[in-house]
Amino acid sequence: MRWRISFALIWLTSASLADPLTFLRSIPLKGLSGLSAIEVEHGGAAAFVLSDRSIGYRFTIIRNGNTGQLMNIQTVKLPYPERDTEGLAKSQNGTFFSYEGPGRISRDNGTAISSHPDFIRYKKNKSLEALAAAQDGTLYTLPEQPNKRGAPFPIYRYKNKTWDIAALLPKRGLFQPTGADIGPKGWLYILERAFTPLGFSSRIRRFDPNSPKPHAETLITTKFGKHDNLEGISVWESNSGATCLTLVSDDNFRISQTSELVEYALTESLAGEAACD
Repeated sequence: MRWRISFALIWLTSASLADPLTFLRSIPLKGLSGLSAIEVEHGGAAAFVLSDRSIGYRFTIIRNGNTGQLMNIQTVKLPYPERDTEGLAKSQNGTFFSYEGPGRISRDNGTAISSHPDFIRYKKNKSLEALAAAQDGTLYTLPEQPNKRGAPFPIYRYKNKTWDIAALLPKRGLFQPTGADIGPKGWLYILERAFTPLGFSSRIRRFDPNSPKPHAETLITTKFGKHDNLEGISVWESNSGATCLTLVSDDNFRISQTSELVEYALTESLAGEAACD
């Protein structure tokens, strides 16, 4: 009995000291460029990625340990080919895209939804970079850069055909939001990016979007150069119960950069035989 108690205490201690996220794999996205958002579908077996040139790609994902490959890639044309598409979200109400220059949100059939008065005021390339949807259809979006230097990022919420500001996310360091998604337990995950001559660094924070003064928990801050320009995030639950995060990088159509899928898992969700596969 004592050894069981001791083992349990050791496991709990090691779990509490472990990194919140566990790196799983990186999958090259050969032939795909300018990627800005992603939605994982069918329990992790497929994905829809968005290009900032208003083109989408659907494909299946074959995972093999710490590697993987894409299969059955299909191109999807979006309703506004002249627009800068940045955010992607799916809910029971359909699929939605966010655009920059000017900031707006539309359905996949081209129908625009009403805008918050702030959207038109954001700079052309610093507007609605991230978009997320709760299962009840509530949309959340935020700009890449506030209009006032050092100001927090407003989290805009669209519910019952009305916009409001659900919360303010404090700005921390050089990081700016590039992607967002709602996780299995209703938490809002924000992917952020910083750039220096050493390369890109990525940070993921999460919080309860229904709290007016959210406590943003930092799950990871990567070293500069560990990954490329991560812009999209999809948080999903595997069939075995793991909470998985699939990220996509934007190569900016430059041969010096790479397009790839990067996958992490919430370490605490990997107990037992749970896995992201």
